[in-house]
Amino acid sequence: MQIGAGAGDEDPSTGFRDGFTEMVKDLPREDVSRVVLVEPNPLNIPALTRSWSGYPQAEIHNLGIRPDAVEQSEITFYYAPEDGPTFQVFSMNPGHVLAHYPDTELRTEVVPCLTLTQFLSRVVGDDPIELLALDIEGIDAQVLLETDWDGVNCRRLSFEHLHMGEALKSVADRLNGAGFAYIGTGVDHNGYDMMFARPASARR
Repeated sequence: MQIGAGAGDEDPSTGFRDGFTEMVKDLPREDVSRVVLVEPNPLNIPALTRSWSGYPQAEIHNLGIRPDAVEQSEITFYYAPEDGPTFQVFSMNPGHVLAHYPDTELRTEVVPCLTLTQFLSRVVGDDPIELLALDIEGIDAQVLLETDWDGVNCRRLSFEHLHMGEALKSVADRLNGAGFAYIGTGVDHNGYDMMFARPASARR
């Protein structure tokens, strides 16, 4: 599962690379039973669809993941026109976009949203998750801290840590308490992710 899937390996701004996509496509195709992809930016859905066109087991959900404290089912997301063509810095936090593009004139899209707990309950249920890769543009720490990981049957969790600051320790403590342990660099091809994993005995 990839939350914040962008354009997959169809993004020219990344040299047509995406760590999660590369990891999955390196596996024998018959060993990949299901790929769940979540991307809030509707402008990226055509490219993401092309990226996974050879994988009928891949499903794309055009929606955002919101913190528990945000109750709206539809939320305004912000992006910078200079970030085209795939607008990877697409966030419900305008300050996060302005930190990358301080002189931009922000553009907006209204996106349907669920909390991570709601999404997992509705789409995955009790099915085991081999890997969950998370990159949700500025609210990663908040969502990781809010989620009841004891109730999620997940083996490995990879997330971007660049903007977490002091919250990173709280996130690590929260995951450690749910049976996860830090094992090294995550799936991002630039090395921006951390990977946590837990043994089968610690999973629900």
